[in-house]
Amino acid sequence: MRASHTATFIALKPGLLTLDGPDHAGEVTLCDLDLDYAAEFPPPGRLNGPGLFAAHLRPRPRNSHKGSNGNALIIGGAPGMVGAALLAGRAALRLGAGRVYVGLLDSRHPGVDALQPELMLRPAREAIALSGALAGALAIGPGLGQSNDARDLLRTAIDAALPLLLDADALNIVAAHPVLAGRLRRRTPPTLLTPHPAEAARLLGADVAGVQRDRLACALELAPRFNACVVLKGCGSVLAAPGGEWAINPTGNPGMASAGMGDVLSGMVAALLAQGWPAWPALAGAVWLHGEAADRLVERGDGPIGLAAGELIDQARAALNQAIAGHPLSGRPGHSAPQGCNSHGLALFRQATRNAAWNGDRSLGRLKMPCPCGFQATLSNAIATNRGAVLRVPRTSRGRCW
Repeated sequence: MRASHTATFIALKPGLLTLDGPDHAGEVTLCDLDLDYAAEFPPPGRLNGPGLFAAHLRPRPRNSHKGSNGNALIIGGAPGMVGAALLAGRAALRLGAGRVYVGLLDSRHPGVDALQPELMLRPAREAIALSGALAGALAIGPGLGQSNDARDLLRTAIDAALPLLLDADALNIVAAHPVLAGRLRRRTPPTLLTPHPAEAARLLGADVAGVQRDRLACALELAPRFNACVVLKGCGSVLAAPGGEWAINPTGNPGMASAGMGDVLSGMVAALLAQGWPAWPALAGAVWLHGEAADRLVERGDGPIGLAAGELIDQARAALNQAIAGHPLSGRPGHSAPQGCNSHGLALFRQATRNAAWNGDRSLGRLKMPCPCGFQATLSNAIATNRGAVLRVPRTSRGRCW
């Protein structure tokens, strides 16, 4: 059953926001029943948005140089997959890294990226050597492959004393080599993992269906297992930290189901890490901006069908700069109030879904939402758990939600 609108009470439920929940729930309206739930039961989970990384949205000093903004190192680009590493490098550059080095495994790699000549391309082994001197953050995995050379590079990356992001085949190599997994777990510098469900299943020794049945639980299992901040990608990407903190991301759309999207995300995270952001806000910020960029493109008609990963980069840069400058963020929210709510209430709801905590001090659970009273709304009684939303037969209701 697919509802056009869902009213949920007291606080948002994870199942409404991830996997099939958004398709079944339609537009979600929260009615808090005037209860201050978070004061009695502080929740561990939040809705991802600028509130999670606002402390790092700082304007740059006028007296800045490229070294002030950090160096990002991208390792990948095996034969036939050079484009993945280049996408990550371009994203890192345009999200603010002062310098970006791209280490490529393909021995026939180009000497310059004709579309982004600012990138410094190197053979992978030469580039990984920079991790001990120049690099401020390292991302390994985009187009890496699973060769012996790739495994050796990953071992060097894991031993590097700097923030490290693993994506794509870097995750698959870790899953296949318990010794590397142990080294990864024992790292002291920040570690970030960005698996899709199949990669998460390999890391957990599970199957994809099991991961998707309980996305939140799987993300929360991966984070302490590898002592890493994790995002389990997909509809309603789930972020988790080793200490048990978690968030669900509301931005993004089906246009992102295309090749290269994960590579762009890796570069964006690397850029924020290189600029000194801690691991958790860097991951939250990059994931939110990634989806926000895709939403902006769809709003202007450039998708969702045919949306290409490289198109997101400039939109993400614009969203980041607007957030730093304090401008309103205009992309499509993950959830909105049903049509018929007054414009003030709709604006409040959209702003809250972007900036509020899950149910904390600025949470949706404490927001006094105007009710679509007098509007003939289709409501659904939603029973939502971590395992997804189960929607009963919708009923038509008229009047106040509380």
